Amino acid sequence: MGNKAYYANRQLVNSSLISRSSKLQIYRTLVCPVVTYGSESWTLTMEEERALAVFERKILRKIYGSVKENELWRIRRNDELEAIIKGENIVRFIKCQRIRWLGQIERMQDTAIQKDVVRKVVCNKTKRKTKNETAG
Repeated sequence: MGNKAYYANRQLVNSSLISRSSKLQIYRTLVCPVVTYGSESWTLTMEEERALAVFERKILRKIYGSVKENELWRIRRNDELEAIIKGENIVRFIKCQRIRWLGQIERMQDTAIQKDVVRKVVCNKTKRKTKNETAG
C-alpha cells in the first residue's frame, strides 16, 4: 500500500517547482500514515525493518536527488540520508508508536477485563501448548 500511496503522489515528489521541505512534508503526511497504519500491533522482524528502511530511503533519494562530487554525480549514501532526516526514520516511528500504545494499556482502568488480556498478549504470558500436551 505504501508504493500505491507514493506513486499516487509521484508527480508532486518529482516536481522541480516544489521545495524539498514541502516534498518531505508530503511524504510524511500522505505516504507515511498509509505505510504505518496499525503499526502499534506489529511485531517487526529484522527483514521487515530492512524492507521499510529501503522503502523510505528510496523515497528520500527521489526527494533529495543526487550529489555532485568532483564533476561526477552520485546517489546519496544511507548515512547522508540519516543525517538529513536526523534519525527520524520510519522504523523508529513504528517502535515509538508501539511504546505509546503500551503506555495507553498501562493507563487503562484496573477494572477493565481487556487490560489483562492485552497485557498477556503484549508480554507474551499466554501459555502455549507443547507437542506432548496436544498429543496426550
